[in-house]
Amino acid sequence: MEQKHRTPPLDLGAFCVGEKGKVVRTRTVVTALALVGTLALTGCSGTSSSHSTSTKTASAMPKPTKDPVFLPEASAKDNLYYFTWVIEKTLTADPAADSYAIAQAVGAAGFDPATVQFTFSQTAAGLAADTSEVAVQFGGECLVGQFGPVAPKVISRVMPVLASGGCLLGTEVQSLG
Repeated sequence: MEQKHRTPPLDLGAFCVGEKGKVVRTRTVVTALALVGTLALTGCSGTSSSHSTSTKTASAMPKPTKDPVFLPEASAKDNLYYFTWVIEKTLTADPAADSYAIAQAVGAAGFDPATVQFTFSQTAAGLAADTSEVAVQFGGECLVGQFGPVAPKVISRVMPVLASGGCLLGTEVQSLG
């Protein structure tokens, strides 16, 4: 009687096929896929490819010799450096500051606290989030800042207000207001 040799199903969550068809355990692949998925979801800040928006980062802007100031009568673009500076200053004073503390600092820096939104600094599993976002409506647009362990610096930009009226999109978005 001839026995058929059955290969068990391959669990792609823990293994992948390596060189010469050998099955190898690789947490790196799973971690990389999770990171790519997280970064893709983080990019869901409510913009679509049909919106053409200026996305200058703080690093592309000239650095003044003195601290920037809030310009209540100016545009969101004119206040982008100040917004970024508030986040950077808060993180410099307390590198462990969570997104709620950053959001409070933005609200206390002259922006309307009722329009400040932020994402959690921890995942549902209690792990540190790779990045967090804080945003505020100003002058009919949104100032959005992203920071965290995988971001080498604070990344900020001016984005359009979402059709829903906010700046950030998702079920985990919190608001000061």
